Amino acid sequence: MIRMALTYWLSAAGGKAWIVTLFLIACTVLIVLLNMQINNWQVGFYSHLQRHSLSGFYDALVQFVLLSAITAGTSGWQTHFRLLLQIRWRQWLTNKYITLWLNNQTYFRMNFIANAVDNPDQRISEDINLFVTHSLDLATGLLRHIVTLIVFSSVLWQLSGELHFSLFDTSVVLHGYLVLSALFYSALGTWLTMGVGRPLMFQNNIQQSNEADFRYSLVRLKEHGESVALYKGDKQEKVNLLLRFATIVTTYLSIIRTTRAITWLTSAYSQFSIVFAFLIAVPRYFNEELQLGQLFEISGAYWYVHSALSYIIESFGKIAQWQAVTDRLNEFYNQLIKTDSYSKKKPVPQAFCKHNALIIKNLSIFTPGGHILLNKLTLEIYAGNSLLITGPSGCGKTTILRTLSGLWPYFDGLISFPQNHAMLFLPQKPYLPVGSLRSAILYPHMLDTSDAVLNECLTLCQLSECVPHLDIQADWSKVLSLGELQRLSLVRAILHQPEWLFLDETTSCIDSQMEQVMYQVLKEKLPASTIISIGHRDTLKAYHRQIVELNGTGIWHSTHSNL
Repeated sequence: MIRMALTYWLSAAGGKAWIVTLFLIACTVLIVLLNMQINNWQVGFYSHLQRHSLSGFYDALVQFVLLSAITAGTSGWQTHFRLLLQIRWRQWLTNKYITLWLNNQTYFRMNFIANAVDNPDQRISEDINLFVTHSLDLATGLLRHIVTLIVFSSVLWQLSGELHFSLFDTSVVLHGYLVLSALFYSALGTWLTMGVGRPLMFQNNIQQSNEADFRYSLVRLKEHGESVALYKGDKQEKVNLLLRFATIVTTYLSIIRTTRAITWLTSAYSQFSIVFAFLIAVPRYFNEELQLGQLFEISGAYWYVHSALSYIIESFGKIAQWQAVTDRLNEFYNQLIKTDSYSKKKPVPQAFCKHNALIIKNLSIFTPGGHILLNKLTLEIYAGNSLLITGPSGCGKTTILRTLSGLWPYFDGLISFPQNHAMLFLPQKPYLPVGSLRSAILYPHMLDTSDAVLNECLTLCQLSECVPHLDIQADWSKVLSLGELQRLSLVRAILHQPEWLFLDETTSCIDSQMEQVMYQVLKEKLPASTIISIGHRDTLKAYHRQIVELNGTGIWHSTHSNL
C-alpha cells in the first residue's frame, strides 16, 4: 500500500507533485528557521527589559512584528501547498483504486473470494481521504520536527556550556547536558506512551469497519424502504440498526479507556516539561553563568527540542488512525490484486471461432464450494438462431449466463464466440444510472440517437408515457416499476443492435401477453440477432428454436422446436 501510494511521485503526474512537494518542504524549513529567529529574539527583548531600555524595547517589538508577519505568510502558503498536494494525491490514488476495482469486473469477482473485504465503497471514499490527510499531516509534522531538532539542538548544545559535578570522588565535565536531558526525558515519555497506547491502533481499525457497516445498513434501508414498509418491518429494522450501532458504542468505549490512559500520561508529561528546562538550567543561572534572557532562550530552545522529540507522543492518536486506514487500504489493495490474478488463472471463453456460431464443448459449471451445477454441456448455436435455457429456480440458469459473459470463474470446458461479435447481456433487474432518462436508456454506450428513434422504440415497447420525460434528471430505477424497467432494457437492446443478445429473466415481471408482444418486437427489430434467453415460464418455449432444460443436479436435456 505505501509503495503504491508513493508511486504518485513517479507517475505521469509526478512532475507537478514534486513541484508542490518542494514548495511545501521549503515553507516548512523556513518556518523552523523563523521560529529560531524568534527564539533568539527573546535574548535581546528580555535584556532590554532587564536594562530598562525603552528604545531597545521598541526596536525589539518592530523586529517581532516583521518576523511574525513573515511567519504568518509562510504558514498560509504552507497550508495552501499541503492542501493542494492532498487533493491531487487523493485524486490520483482514488483513480488508481477505482481502476483496479472496475478492471476485469473485479468488483463482482470479489464476491467469490473467501473473506472478501467489507465496504469497498467506504474504503475508496473515506479511507483514502483519511490516509492521504493523515499521511501528509504526519509527514509534514515529521519534517518540521526533524529540522527543528537539528536547528534547536545545536542552539541548545551551545547554551548548555559545561556542567561540572563529582561522581565517586571523580570530577566530571558533561558537555551538552541540556540536549542529553531532553533526549532522555522524551525517550522515556515515548516508550511509556507506546506501551499504553498500542491497543488504540487495533481499536481504530475495528471502529472503521463498524462505522462502515452501520452506514451501509442505513443506505440499504433507504434503498429498500418500500419493501420494508410493505413487510411492516420497521421494528425489526430498528433492532438491527441499534444492534449495529451498539458495536460502535462498545468499541468506542474501549477507545475512550485507552485514550484516557494516554491523555493522563501525555498531560502529566507535557505539564512537567514546562518547568523541566528551568530545573536543569537554573543551577547555572544562580551561579550567575547565565543572564535572564539566556535562561528564556534556553527554555524556548528546549521547548522546540522537546516538542520535536515528543512528536510520536503528541501524534499518537493520529498515528493510530493512520495505521488503521492504512491496514484497511492495504487489505483492500491486496485483495484487488489477488482477485485480478485469480481470474486470469481461470479458463476464460475464447474470443473467436471459425464459424459464425457460439460453440460450447464439455462445459461443466460449479459452485465456489465445488458442487456441480452443469455437467459437460455441448451445444452449437449459430447466428440468427434462438436458445432458451430453462429449469427450476436455483438450477444454475443465471450462472450459465455469467459463465458465458466471463464473470463466473468456476468452470471447465471450451466456449468459443464468433470473431468481432457484439454482445449485450440484460439482467433480470435492469441497472439505470442516476441522471436523465435519455442517458439511462442509452447506457452503457451513449449512442448518437435522435428523439424520433427513441420515441419509436419507447412506443413499440409500450412506454410512450416516458417520451416527454427524456431529459428529466431522476433516479429512474425508483420511479419506474419493475415491468417498465424490463421493457426499458429491451429498448436498450433495440438501440444497440447486438449480434448476440442474452436475456436473463428479462420478461419475468411482464404478463404473458406483453411478453409475447416484446418477443415479437425483438424479432422484427433484431432479425439478424441471436437471442439466448434464461427463464422458467413455459410460454417462453414458443419464441425459441432450441431449448436446454436443467434439473439442478448437473443433468441437461436439449430439444428443438418447430419455430
